[in-house]
This record gives sequence, C-alpha cells and structure tokens, in this order.
Amino acid sequence: MSTPDGAALLASRTRSAIGDHLDVLVANAGVGKAARIAGYTVEDFDNLYATNVRGTFFLVQQLLPIMSEGSNIVVVSSIGARFVVGVPGLENPSILAYASTKGALETLVRNWAAILGPQGIRVNAVAPGVIETDMSNFTKTDAGREVALGMQALKRLGKPEDVADVVAFIASDNARWITGASIPVDGGSKL
Repeated sequence: MSTPDGAALLASRTRSAIGDHLDVLVANAGVGKAARIAGYTVEDFDNLYATNVRGTFFLVQQLLPIMSEGSNIVVVSSIGARFVVGVPGLENPSILAYASTKGALETLVRNWAAILGPQGIRVNAVAPGVIETDMSNFTKTDAGREVALGMQALKRLGKPEDVADVVAFIASDNARWITGASIPVDGGSKL
C-alpha cells in the first residue's frame, strides 16, 4: 500500500476476485510510530504518509471505476486526528506524525463525500481510540494500560470487534443518510 504500484496491484486483485462492481471499500491500511519530534527520520515520515495517506488515496482512485450509486467507502482514521495523544512509557511521547496522517485522511473523507455524493457514493471515517492490537503495544505494560484506561469513560480497552461493528454499520443501508462523517470508536476518550 505504500507505493502507487502496490495500491494498483491490490485494486487489480480486488477486481479479479469480485468482478466489475464494488459495494464497500474499507481502507484500513496503516503504520504507526511514536517518537519525540527529534526522533522521526525522513524515512519514518515518508513511510507513514506513503502507507497511510498515499496508499489510501490511490486505492480509492483505482477502485472508483467499479463503484456506483449505493457503494460506500469507510476509511479507518484515529482519535489522534482530533486530540493530542501521547504514548505512555516514552519520555515526552507523541504520535504526532501518525496523527497528522489520520488528519489528512479525514480531510480526504470530507472532500470525497462532497465529490462522490452526487453519484450516490457515501464516504465516512471511523476513528478508533486505544484498541488492543499490535499497534498499541504500550498497553501491555501496567503503566501503559493504566494511562489508556484513564483516558476512557468506559474503562476498558477497545477490541477489534468494537471497531468492526461500527464499520459494518457505517457500510450498511442503516447508515444511508450518513456521509462525510468521522465516527469516534473510543470508549468515551477525552470526554
């Protein structure tokens, strides 16, 4: 996903597998890195943007020809696009470069929603908070888990199925009047 050729290959394989019509595209590719400002290299920054933003942009571009009225796109963002989020366990931690890629995705979502809406194609984002995945390794320590739980009203870490259920809803006809939105899936973080 980090190269236009990679996005084109994924789109080609998708078309080969499903044919000439796509109802739902869920763009969930992403990489992350937590560091102090001085800790990011040009390669880190470029990799974050290449995978998280450029890959998503070109995948959507490649698959739009097989989308039509009633199709929809769901982009996985992050609450980091809206809040300053540190990472427990690092001195002065930050996910600022990662969060900025998710902010860029949310800008694309709003623009795609406006551009594709007249064709009957909905575009939305879901914005997970702390979810128990490989990208949230800091929650494996007691201190990290305590900080993460302290941010959330529901006092538990999210599970992948918490996000999947919201994606399924947004992709369904039950959400037919929702477009251009970013839905937080974060257990009440930052209330």
